[in-house]
Amino acid sequence: VSYSSPPTDRAQRLAVVQQMVDHSSKCSSGDNTLAAGARAVKTVREADADDYFVFLFSDANLEGYGVEPETLAQALTNDKAVNAYVIFIAEEKVAEKMKERMPAGRAHVVLDNDGMPLLFKEIFTKAMLSSQGATSML
Repeated sequence: VSYSSPPTDRAQRLAVVQQMVDHSSKCSSGDNTLAAGARAVKTVREADADDYFVFLFSDANLEGYGVEPETLAQALTNDKAVNAYVIFIAEEKVAEKMKERMPAGRAHVVLDNDGMPLLFKEIFTKAMLSSQGATSML
């Protein structure tokens, strides 16, 4: 989806989701979480915006592909202007271990879809409050 032309109605948003599902069913096995996170942090700033957010979803099986949590954390925090988070959606025990080794507040474990809206609300609220705190100090 082009940044300059996001979906404007439910049908277009559904088409995007269907493309994502289709793509995920055809992609080869392996883990691209680290590369995708690093690319997202870099490219999200290509367009001017008030805030920059990256949400990286993973099954938490990163160490099986040689990706250490510290390396992922470095990729996500490489640009201080970008609010980047990883959300682990599977493998609870592995996800909790990964989360423990990530910077506080940058990694989350959500195994139930009902928890996702609350997580996003929390992330956006904290980001808004921290930016208000920074601007009130000016």
